[in-house]
Amino acid sequence: MKAGQVSGQELVQRHDHIGWGLPYIVFLYIWGTQWVLSSCIGFFGQWQDVGLWQQLTTWIACAASLAALAGSFRTGRWQRLADQGGKAALPLLMIVGAVSVLQYVQAVDPFFAPLLRSYVLAVAYALFAMWLGKPLIYMSLWLFLLTTVVAVWYLGFASLLLGGFGGLSMIALAWMIRRWNSKSDDQGGVAK
Repeated sequence: MKAGQVSGQELVQRHDHIGWGLPYIVFLYIWGTQWVLSSCIGFFGQWQDVGLWQQLTTWIACAASLAALAGSFRTGRWQRLADQGGKAALPLLMIVGAVSVLQYVQAVDPFFAPLLRSYVLAVAYALFAMWLGKPLIYMSLWLFLLTTVVAVWYLGFASLLLGGFGGLSMIALAWMIRRWNSKSDDQGGVAK
């Protein structure tokens, strides 16, 4: 077997790892879109107060996430969501909650939150790369380096750049998972 070839069993195992991500695609689209919209709205914050509009995008994303969860209850996919993501859900919710509380009590300055969210997303991509492969390692490194460059040289644009590119990276990840799964379905359950 050549170096670039993969055995049939490894391909089936990869399909299993890709398949587990399918129920989460909708959340990647929802929150990726929220990050992009919030960062675009935040750009106009230099001329007028847009805090209410940014909060509105968050509330809409929360409502859409709850609707997606309710839909998964009705279709019976909730069990699959809970089984596969339950172990990662608590730490993720704790991080989101901690950042939200720190922002609410104004313990962090406005530039810190986008940097922290972007670094957390980069680390999450590195963790997910264990299941989804090298493309996520590349996305993780790219987002980590982008965050570092923005923090050092372009801090004033942190919210716009990191929110926009972070959101687009979530949308790209959802697209990649869907594409990988459709390829594996086309080949009778085996991914390329």
